[in-house]
Parts: sequence; structure tokens; C-alpha cells
Amino acid sequence: MATFSGAYGPAPQDEIVRTVRKALESGVTLLDTSPYYNDSEIKLGMALKELEPEFPRSSYSICTKLGRYGYCKSDFDYSASRAVASVQESMRRLHTSYLDIVLCHDVEFVDITQIVDETLPQLLDLKRKGLVRRVGISGYPLDVLLEIARVQNMRGSPLDVCLSYCNLNLHCQLLAEYVPRLRAAGVSTIIAASPLSMGLLSGDAPPHWHPASLRLKDAVKACVDLVQVHNDKCISSGKISLAQIAESYAFSFEDVDIHLVGAKTAREVEHAVDAYEGARTLLKLYPGGSYEDPSVDHLYKKILGILKPFSRYNWQSPPDDA
Repeated sequence: MATFSGAYGPAPQDEIVRTVRKALESGVTLLDTSPYYNDSEIKLGMALKELEPEFPRSSYSICTKLGRYGYCKSDFDYSASRAVASVQESMRRLHTSYLDIVLCHDVEFVDITQIVDETLPQLLDLKRKGLVRRVGISGYPLDVLLEIARVQNMRGSPLDVCLSYCNLNLHCQLLAEYVPRLRAAGVSTIIAASPLSMGLLSGDAPPHWHPASLRLKDAVKACVDLVQVHNDKCISSGKISLAQIAESYAFSFEDVDIHLVGAKTAREVEHAVDAYEGARTLLKLYPGGSYEDPSVDHLYKKILGILKPFSRYNWQSPPDDA
């Protein structure tokens, strides 16, 4: 989990154990990490080892990544030999003899020729050997993800998994357009990651490194202010957070297979699970749903209006300084 990396604030090990326990108790079955997320794999592996008496390895799946090991393009290594070494290192850190999903991490940073000619063939070999169960890619620009998916499909080795982040949330709904295209390209599992857009929609100040434009950040700040005004006028039962609205909206989209949420505390897990269950059974905010409470629904519609100009907006990836 990227939230265990320290990039979103301190992540002490005892809190990580509580967070993972809460997730598994709540029915979460997929845990996502990456060697790029500082020592996240090590921390997650330690937590899973401690929790093994309660939650055996067969009770959850692990998704990790390879290829990206730092911020700059020079920190990427998609060679076949590094792919093998990375899988072995991840298994050691995570205390497991196999990995359920391995993704090529942020594929837009490199020439996709190496991805399709070298990295993915090596991962498919590891899949045949039983070290990896499902193989795929992750990244931000959807056109790059689709291009790789189409190449793999034409070659007779369609991707098992495609992970897209920050493309299905209150300020961007591009992934909805690409789901049918990715399905047509043979992708069996589509993961929509980061319904809070890497903290931008959390209701707090976004991380200093967040790549969104100043215009989008200002629009989100206007939404935060609207929520605050609404809550100041409400009795406690009518209060709501921007994060709750954002998660409920994203989770209402049913055409993806997995919604992936970052959480660094047990409380954040609880909030996300509550939002997921509510969105899937009651709200159906995407597309066109409403809140039963008229004042909350009015707030929600105003937020949609503020963020509508950004529905197809993507920030640049990779950035110029990478």
C-alpha cells in the first residue's frame, strides 16, 4: 500500500498491523503494494506475518509491481533479469511463495516496446512456473494502457489485469469511456485505483507533490469549503465529508472489477468499507443517482457542477522533471 510508504504521513508498524487486520476482518481480499513505495512491501509483509494465525495466506491476494524503483525515468528497469529479481525480492519481503498479481508499474515512463517484447513475456514465464498467478500493467494515461492491452491481445497473450488510477472519481471519469475498449482488448480484470485521487479529494490539503493543476486544486478547495458550510448548518446526523461523497461516487461505478483504496489507519478502512457498502446497495450515485437527504443532495450536485470542467482532464505523466 502506498499509504504505508510515508508519502501520506507517518506509518508506524503497529498502526499498519491494525489497518491490515481491520481490512481483512472487513472482507477486503486484495492488498496492493510496490517496491516503489519505499519500504511498503517490508511493512506489509511484517504485518501479514504477524497476522498469519488469524488470516492464512489463502485468505487474501497480494498485488505488487515491478519496473519502477524511483521517481525519475533513470530509476526504471524493465529488463527480463530485473523482472525476475524483483519478483523474488517481493516474495521475500512479503513472506510468500507466490504473488497473486504482478503489474508493470507506470508503463508510460518507458518505451512500451520493451514492456511487450521483454518484460511481459518474462512475467508470463513466471506465471507458467507458478510464481505469479496473474500478470498485467498499471499507469495513468489510459491510451497507453489500451495500446499495450491491444498488442498483447493480438499476440494471443491478453492481459489478466489492468490498473488505472485517478481516472474514476469526482473530478475525472475517463476510465468509464475506456472500460469497454479494455474489455474488447481482452483484459479480464480492471482495477480502478484511488477514488480520492491520491488525497486530493480527502478533504485535507493534498500532498505537496500532487501533480494536479492549480486550477483543479482550487476547484477542489471550493468543494471543501462548501462541505464545511454545509456541516456548520447541520445537526450531527446530517454531516458528511468530501471523502465520503467521493468514495460513494466512485464505488457506484459497477463496470470495473475492483475498486482499490489507500488507507493508512483502521479508521480509514472502516470509512471506505462503509462507503463501498452504501454505494453498492443504496446510493448508485454514478451515473445520475441522488442522496435521500435533500440538503446533502444539493451539496453533492453543487460539487459535481464545480468539478464538471475537469471530467476529461489528465495531468501530464510522466512529468517533465522525471
